[in-house]
Amino acid sequence: MLTFYYSDTKKAKTYTMKKLSFCLTFLLSGLSLSLIGQTDPTLVMLDTTVVMDDSIMAIEPIKSDLPLQSSRPAITPKGYFQMEHQFKVEDTDPGFIYSYPASLWKYGVTNNFELRVITEYRTIQKEPNPDVNGFLPLAFGIKAKLGEQKGILPKISVVGDITVPGIVSEDFETIYLAPDIRFAFEHRVSKLFGVGYNIGLEWDGITAEPNVNYSLYIDLGLTNRLGLFLEGYGTTPQREDADLEARVDAGLSYLLGNDFLIHVSGGTGLTEEAVEGFVSAGFSYRFKL
Repeated sequence: MLTFYYSDTKKAKTYTMKKLSFCLTFLLSGLSLSLIGQTDPTLVMLDTTVVMDDSIMAIEPIKSDLPLQSSRPAITPKGYFQMEHQFKVEDTDPGFIYSYPASLWKYGVTNNFELRVITEYRTIQKEPNPDVNGFLPLAFGIKAKLGEQKGILPKISVVGDITVPGIVSEDFETIYLAPDIRFAFEHRVSKLFGVGYNIGLEWDGITAEPNVNYSLYIDLGLTNRLGLFLEGYGTTPQREDADLEARVDAGLSYLLGNDFLIHVSGGTGLTEEAVEGFVSAGFSYRFKL
């Protein structure tokens, strides 16, 4: 995990708020228009399938890892390509980090296994110095389902990503391969309520010391299309004597169709080492190849 420090100015904060207000206004306008329309009475969200009518069975609605910091255990359906994009502004106080976008690209090889690629274009604000722009190192990975929920036993998947140095903008270059391995768990209490959590290890590509990452989230379906999530997450060094980095976030998602989802979120740090706060907006879409 790379750390940057920036100067903070009143002009920078004003410019940031204007950019952020425009992005959120645009996305929320689309969400408001969608909410005006009637909810499709033929679409019923279930744990594993969607019933379109009495005789036709269709694939379940899209499930997106973003905007969560956690990974869900859900796998992209076999033969489907799924893209998840998040436009994000982080307040590092001093300075700002812009991601436009951070993207997760997924392909379902089977119903139990998917391939993943992570990309992110970032701007680091360093006023009065010029901004630093470029792509972060590419990450390639997989997600594999280990088991479905059975009674008190949760649904489980393992997620493994590895960040590769060299395929990146010079300003964001790392030295070593950087693995990120985590287990994703989820309990569905009902059709519209679930609890999930992650635990894993993450390397930053600069040192050999991994960080332990953890997260806990709650999913709440407000309607068949509108969802709310609450999440706590953070990282801590495996051995070093350092303070715990803890953050919280929350967000809304809206299902525009079986294969298209939009979302907004925001969060804040709880400890001194954590980012001051962030806001984000984005969408997820899938199609069959």
